[in-house]
Amino acid sequence: MAESDPGADFGWGEDPLDDEIHKLVEMVTELGIEAENILFNAVTALLGEGIHGALLAQNAGADCETRYQIAHQRGLELIMRGSATADQIRWIMDLQQIGQFFRRIAQDSVWIATQSLALQQPIDDILVMVGANMNLLEYLVEQTRLQVRNAILFTTTREHRHVREIVDSTSDVQRAYIVLESRVHGAIRAYPRISFPMQQLLGIATRLQHIGMQCHSMATAMLFTPPRRPPSAPPSQP
Repeated sequence: MAESDPGADFGWGEDPLDDEIHKLVEMVTELGIEAENILFNAVTALLGEGIHGALLAQNAGADCETRYQIAHQRGLELIMRGSATADQIRWIMDLQQIGQFFRRIAQDSVWIATQSLALQQPIDDILVMVGANMNLLEYLVEQTRLQVRNAILFTTTREHRHVREIVDSTSDVQRAYIVLESRVHGAIRAYPRISFPMQQLLGIATRLQHIGMQCHSMATAMLFTPPRRPPSAPPSQP
């Protein structure tokens, strides 16, 4: 199947503002890539791959915030020009919303990095305490990263047929989270006096699930079609 051109339906180059919006698309895409990189590095300590990546994730949070603020301000400037068509305004506002989602994903990922570094016990030991294993946690992490990657690839380019895949695959993240959450809650009830490391694990898992839901919300927003106003009735003749 031939890949569709992201700008084919929008008509890049026919209007100078189209080119400016295209640059905004690139800025928001770069923001999403940075958010994914932060998530990738954040989970390295969680998965027992050392602390270097998690430290990088913490430091990258400020750079990601700067990228977001620049892209957000650029979108506002394009709208304030007052020359955009209705479709151009809708696309700019969509990009503003996508940027906000990527910003939140980066913030959640920085939190995950911080908590991964603060774990009181090795993650393998905590998983044993709650009756789970590393495979379950790795699955939750990979499904979450896949959601973020698909959001970067498809939401900024208006690939609606692929955006729906994000919505459909959200259940994979949810199932993994529900299984892990259930086991952690059961272990906390059974061993409340030694539950703090379990609560740390639950907090990290909840942030991963939240990132997955951010991607779901992003995709749902992109698929929303505003209702068309019915045509006005012609004035009645006296």
